[in-house]
Amino acid sequence: KAKAKAKAKAKTTAINRTAAKERRKESTVCTQKAGPDQPDNISSAVRPPKAAPPLPPPQSIQIMLLSRTKILALALAATVVVALVGTPVCVRAEYDSEDDYDSGDDDFDSEDDDVVVVYPPRFNLEKALDHYGVESTSLLRRSMLIAGFSFHETSERDESYLDFAERALVKEITRIDSIRDSLYMRKLAAGYEEEYDPDVDKADVDKADAAGTCSAEDGECKEGPTTSTTKNDSKLSPEFGHFLTPDLKSGQADLLRWERDGSIVQEYAVRVGLPPRLVPTLKEYAEGLGLLDIMTSMLYDDPLPPNGARWFSFQSPYQKEITDDDERGEMRNFTWNVERPAKNWKSDMHWFNTADELSHEDGMRALARGGFDEVLAGIGEMFDLDTLHVDSFGFVAVTNCERGYIHTDWENTGGNAFNFLVGIHSPEDAGPELVVEGEKYEKGEVYYGSNAGVLVGDGTRHGTRECDHRAKRGVRITCSIYLANPTKDNLSILAGDTTSVFPPMEDVGEEWIWSHKGRHWRREGGGDGLVGDLGRTPFEFEDDGPGCTKEHCNNELRRGRNTCMKTCKVFMDDESEYKPGKERREVLGY
Repeated sequence: KAKAKAKAKAKTTAINRTAAKERRKESTVCTQKAGPDQPDNISSAVRPPKAAPPLPPPQSIQIMLLSRTKILALALAATVVVALVGTPVCVRAEYDSEDDYDSGDDDFDSEDDDVVVVYPPRFNLEKALDHYGVESTSLLRRSMLIAGFSFHETSERDESYLDFAERALVKEITRIDSIRDSLYMRKLAAGYEEEYDPDVDKADVDKADAAGTCSAEDGECKEGPTTSTTKNDSKLSPEFGHFLTPDLKSGQADLLRWERDGSIVQEYAVRVGLPPRLVPTLKEYAEGLGLLDIMTSMLYDDPLPPNGARWFSFQSPYQKEITDDDERGEMRNFTWNVERPAKNWKSDMHWFNTADELSHEDGMRALARGGFDEVLAGIGEMFDLDTLHVDSFGFVAVTNCERGYIHTDWENTGGNAFNFLVGIHSPEDAGPELVVEGEKYEKGEVYYGSNAGVLVGDGTRHGTRECDHRAKRGVRITCSIYLANPTKDNLSILAGDTTSVFPPMEDVGEEWIWSHKGRHWRREGGGDGLVGDLGRTPFEFEDDGPGCTKEHCNNELRRGRNTCMKTCKVFMDDESEYKPGKERREVLGY
């Protein structure tokens, strides 16, 4: 119905376009000298620009395309290219007959009307189309979410998505035709249809950009929407945007939205309600390890240099609390690693992470006690994932940040990897802790709060909010929990993460990550969760070559330890220690 409506609308303008059609059948938006192998008619312009700057003479690239729909996609992609390659794009279309052009004719979707499009050699068509494909898919999904569709209905496998995508494409074709008609009729009415002045068109474009938005119906530009002011809160900065922060039930996931109009900030930026016991449990766990004191004293009294690393050995507070000596057994040592990022982070931030599998498993017991299963279920259900498991676990500490380093934690995982951030401790009267960047590079600030964490996934740009807690020796501490739904397509990306020393990278990392697939949550049910955790599947590992000694295990070289995985007990031996298939409570004793 939408397509038929678009055809009917296009036909109503056919009479007005008759005078301009012949000129549009052979025209160029901009000109350049033809190469020796190009058809002669390409170098001739019906409407040559006045004093146009010469373009480089190398051979142009000709691409044969079919159908008006594909031409539209190409034209839309071309608008992206200026940002990608920093140069204007020449697009030229030729039609075999008048009927081939008219979008209202029956051959609207025909594959018979061949079109030649000419681009300069430096134009990367494939890159433009790839970028357009990614961005258009994301735009369609956000548009559906704003309109009230469920997250499941925005999947490309859902008929709702396919129907909406087709309707959006037809509407865009109609809009572009309407704008084009308006421009040409305006030129005809002004009496300069025989001569094309690029400066006039540029002025029209500049005027349209300044005005704000263009109507989809008539192509006329109107004043854009104004931005609402933020609420009056002395702890919030007017230099940043702000987000809606509704109260959330435990495990309830809610896309992060701008406070001014409720629009979505990023496709994979989400607030998730926390179980009431999670933050106290994680804080008690860090304190019981002795890590909480180290985070404070180290950053003030013995900080690492940028790109520095250090190793620590702790004993689990959960093993210590077992009073029966026989049940407690020999006290285990849990290895943690601390690193400081490079200078460009402009802060004294330090990352504290588990450095071996035993420490990782101990951290999972803290998450189990804190009720993190509810958070996993909320995230998995919202994004319609197949499985979800905790990939790594650690803390981030900072006392001052001159400028937040805006970055992404994950790219191109298919929406299957996340970093879940939970505020553990913030100095009294401190401001917002996190900055999240929107689609148009607008930055917003947000508190973690005690009842919700912030999830950042594929392409979600974020960073630490600027702060300075040194006057009172304050420190801000955040728990960082990496989550993953591994697939064959994203496994190498998951294993290539360099944020923490554990799990190791490359092949052994891929095998270890895959052994956890479905461990903590599964869409179809049957996952044992963190409370009844049966652990990963069997996994084998060896030292990477001979010559490994204990001296390799705690050196300052970030990857040195991971070359001696058996000697340094980076992983637990399946038969004697890990015992796959048994509950972790039985294996660890707590």
